[in-house]
Amino acid sequence: MRSGLYSSVARIGVILLALLVMNACTPSDNSTSETLKINNSSITRNGEIYLFRGLANVFSKGMDVIGEKMVRQGLNARVYNHSSWRGLADDIIARSKKRKVRYPVIIMGHSLGGNATMQMAKYLGDNGVKVAYAVSFDPTITTFVGANVGEVLNYYLPNTDTTNIVKKDNGFTGSLRNIDVSSVAGVTHVTVEKNNRFQTNVIQTTLALAKKRRPTPTEVADVDQR
Repeated sequence: MRSGLYSSVARIGVILLALLVMNACTPSDNSTSETLKINNSSITRNGEIYLFRGLANVFSKGMDVIGEKMVRQGLNARVYNHSSWRGLADDIIARSKKRKVRYPVIIMGHSLGGNATMQMAKYLGDNGVKVAYAVSFDPTITTFVGANVGEVLNYYLPNTDTTNIVKKDNGFTGSLRNIDVSSVAGVTHVTVEKNNRFQTNVIQTTLALAKKRRPTPTEVADVDQR
C-alpha cells in the first residue's frame, strides 16, 4: 500500500505543478463549454453524462479519453472543468421541472473533478433529480451521497487518514463502493483515470444504464422524407 506520506507529497506536488501551468491555460479551459464536440444525430442512447477534469485541466486527460470512447458508443458525454459543476447542476434542476432532462444522469470526475462529481450528485439528489451513476477517480476530500443517488463508485488511493472516500448521507439507499487501487501497478493520482481496466468498467456500466433510445416522432418523419 502506498504510504500516507507519499500520498500527501504526491498530491502537493501535483497541485504546485498545476499552479505553475494554470497561466498557460486558455480562458475556455475553465469555462462551462464542453470540450467534446458532438453531432446530435450521432447520439443513439439515452442519458446525460457529465465528466469533470481536475485543477487546470492538464492532469485529467483520461476523462477526455473516457468521453471520446463514450461518444463513439452513441452516448451524450461532455467534459468540463470541475468548477463548472454547480452551474450545470442548476441547469439540470431547472430542466427537470420542465421534464426536459434525458435520464439517466451520470457523473464522473478525477481529482478535484472527483470531488465535484459527488458534490453535484448530492446536490442534484437533494433537489429531487435522480443520479443513476456517480464515479470518482481519486478525489482529494471526503464527500457524501444521499437520496436519489443510485450506484456510486470511488477508485481511490488512501490519504493518511482516508479522507478521500465517499460516505453515505441521510436517505442514501443505493450501492456504494470505495475501491482502494493503491496496489494496482502503475496507478498513481495522475494516472488512475487513465487506467484502461477502470475506463472499460465504468463505460460498460454506463452503457447498461443508458439504453438505446427510440427515435422521436420528428426524427422518424425526417427519415421517412429522405
